[in-house]
Amino acid sequence: MSAAETQEQLYFALQTFTEVNRIITSSHNSDETLARTATMIANRMKVDACSIYIFDADQSILILKATHGLDQSTIEKVRMLPSEGLVGLVLERSSAVQESKMHEHPRFKAFPQTKEDSFSSFLGVPLIEHRKSFGVLVVHTIESRTFSPEEVQLLSSIATQISSLVSKALLLKQLDTATQEPTTQLRGKGTSLHITGQPVAYGVTVNKAVLLKQSDIEVPEKISTRTVELELSDFQAAMDHTISDTLELIEKVTDRVGTEEASIFHAHLMFLEDQHFQDKIKLNIESGNTVEWSIYNTVHEYLGAFEEIKDPYLSEKGADLKDVGYRLLHYLGHEVLSVSKKTGILIARQLLPGDIARLDTTRIKGIILSSGGVVSHAAILARSLRIPVVCLEDHELDQIKDRAPIAMNGDTGFVATYPNKEILEEFKQLLLKQHNYYEHLEEFRDIPCKTSDGFRINLLANVALGGDAIQLISYGAEGVGLFRTEIYFLSLDRYPNIDEQTNVYRDLLDSIPEDKPVVFRTLDVGADKAAPYMGFQNEENPFLGYRAVRRQLKEKKVLKDQLYALLQATGTRSNVRVLFPMITNVSEIINARALFDECRKELEEKGKSTAKIEIGIMFEVPSAFMICEKFMPEIDFCSIGSNDLTQYVLAVDRNNPQISDLYDPLHPAVLQLIHKLKETAVKHNKPLELCGEMASDPDGCVILVGLGIDTLSMNAPLIPVIKKRLSEISFSDAEALAKKALNSSSPKEVRKMIRECFPDSHSKEKHKL
Repeated sequence: MSAAETQEQLYFALQTFTEVNRIITSSHNSDETLARTATMIANRMKVDACSIYIFDADQSILILKATHGLDQSTIEKVRMLPSEGLVGLVLERSSAVQESKMHEHPRFKAFPQTKEDSFSSFLGVPLIEHRKSFGVLVVHTIESRTFSPEEVQLLSSIATQISSLVSKALLLKQLDTATQEPTTQLRGKGTSLHITGQPVAYGVTVNKAVLLKQSDIEVPEKISTRTVELELSDFQAAMDHTISDTLELIEKVTDRVGTEEASIFHAHLMFLEDQHFQDKIKLNIESGNTVEWSIYNTVHEYLGAFEEIKDPYLSEKGADLKDVGYRLLHYLGHEVLSVSKKTGILIARQLLPGDIARLDTTRIKGIILSSGGVVSHAAILARSLRIPVVCLEDHELDQIKDRAPIAMNGDTGFVATYPNKEILEEFKQLLLKQHNYYEHLEEFRDIPCKTSDGFRINLLANVALGGDAIQLISYGAEGVGLFRTEIYFLSLDRYPNIDEQTNVYRDLLDSIPEDKPVVFRTLDVGADKAAPYMGFQNEENPFLGYRAVRRQLKEKKVLKDQLYALLQATGTRSNVRVLFPMITNVSEIINARALFDECRKELEEKGKSTAKIEIGIMFEVPSAFMICEKFMPEIDFCSIGSNDLTQYVLAVDRNNPQISDLYDPLHPAVLQLIHKLKETAVKHNKPLELCGEMASDPDGCVILVGLGIDTLSMNAPLIPVIKKRLSEISFSDAEALAKKALNSSSPKEVRKMIRECFPDSHSKEKHKL
């Protein structure tokens, strides 16, 4: 396509978008908006018909909502499953589908009442918002022809442009319907409750309650009436199926939200692949017990041991093990969790991470749990999936009836059942504000991150598997700030050799432009996260134990293999850095660097070219900050691991619900260590980046920028959020605020200062409820 043609297409698309905006603002309701949009597209694209189908998640069907060219009387009457017709195929694939002779396609489904027999060609593209398909835009021509790539691109562009506007029109219709329901509909069927619970995952929603049919598994029959061989065969089948299911779940969660969240399920694999766990179950079976009882008994023996130790870390592992046990028994025919096909707000005692990962987010709009029913892994997943979550006391949860109308706010913890019109009207405004916020984020993906006065910040992504590269680029990341190599090791049931590691690292590097940096962190495992083949012993406190570089420098083969593979994969690339975790003494980085140089020398002796790779350490232990000056001659760059740093400085386990409120990276003690390292890095001209939740905290990023940290690494989906946040502040104000924060007395005081200085422009809008 020539430059003139490209310019003409852009102008055409701009005119179309302007016309759609005009239609939206001048239409009286969503039905009129969709009808006029279909007519406008048909006229502008010079096609014989244009139709808009919307997916109704509550009924799991696609509904014809508007058309120009088909019979108007069929609007709302033509309905199909996503598995039916070419329209369904577009929704399933979430990509364009075209056919010059649609009647010949095996997926074609005729709807004679639409009078579409006269049409031959079909082109359909999905309507997508927030990476979810919610409808299909279709055009037809009477003439049998193939649409050109430019026409396909044009219709896709139009679909992209109108998606948010169509979605907003539908949202307004839903809200208007809700606020116009008679009082008897809202209050006549149950008691109106106004409760303030514990906010867990932000967001607001209005919908009806869906009570989860949830029950603990009854103790299975113990004595088997079958042969041991049959019981063992069933156990192996359950293990194989559950491992396969877990791997699929990891892939699914990675695609939806990223590998940080997907790494939660590697703990499930560790249990499933643990030989001691398997042997214990087999021993029960070989003693004449059923496979179901053997699994149940083994899991509950482990859970009992975890409870006796009363360690918060083991409590989290207990939730993982319970999830694994339930899924093994589910495969063997025991029903544990049953979510209805209804759309609404899920009400449950407890949800495990696997439960949340499997939820259909087109149906489940919010979650209300018992106050003891949320584990940190589940909360992380809910936040990443943008599902609001609130926890209530058991007696409050029990008062919510199935299908009761609910307004809930995950930012404040407010829950109202049978909400009155005043509350519904306020939630209507909050929902619109939330919708506009997410819509506005799209604008920030492809622009550089700058403060309002021009201070430039580099936003990088944390990744763990090669497939993340596509995701991080789509979110506007400027490189990889942390490649967590241990996730690859944890996904395997055996030790990967040098060639296998080389291929994984090379695949990632091949998918990243060479002008974008890639930081590989060497294997960071300990007794808290290790695959069975690694041979770790149980430790009372694995966070302070034999882990990371401490182990690698004593058992050098693993580290040497990894460094050799990294050098081999890098070749002559100039964008690679290697980061060593958990460094506490200068001697550790000297020894690690010597091993790295040894690997480089071996490669060069074999005639292989090696690039200059920068070496850095992850500052996450307080002792390293206190002597950071001593490290500077030995390293090329610095990286701060804010999650572990905060835990070590404050002596707080963030997974312990009794003290998790004390975990806050904006504690002045944490900030002072970061400030000290920043000053030292500047003095020695060493680049400095920060990885961790602090980087993606809308308050934390303000203080970090004020401290002069100009490179932040975070989960890729949060990059647009932080770009938007930082674009609304000035560096000079952030710098002044950071100076005050260093001299403050508590993280609460720091956050109060931030909100007084800068309006909190992320989605956690406060309001009177």
